[in-house]
Amino acid sequence: MEQLKHLQDELLDSASRLVKPGGVLIYSTCSIDPEENEERIEAFLLRHPEFDIDPVNKYVPDNFVTKRGFYMSNPVKHDLDGAFAARLVRSE
Repeated sequence: MEQLKHLQDELLDSASRLVKPGGVLIYSTCSIDPEENEERIEAFLLRHPEFDIDPVNKYVPDNFVTKRGFYMSNPVKHDLDGAFAARLVRSE
C-alpha cells in the first residue's frame, strides 16, 4: 500500500503542473479506501495550497457526495462498484 500511495502522490503532483490557473484537476479511483482517496487529496492540498476542493454536489446526486464534497459510490449503499473522485480547482 505504501508504494501505491507514493505513486498516487507522484501522479497528482505531476498532473498538477499541467493545470493552468482556473483549471480543474480530477482525481479518481476505483476504490473506497480512505488511504487511496481522501488521504491522498488531503496530503496533496497540504503540498499544493494553490488548489481548492470544488464540491461535486453541483454535478452528481447528493447521496453520492461526501461531507468534504468528494464523489463516493459505495457497493452496499448504491448497488454500484466502489469509486471515488475529487474535483480540484487551481486558484487564478
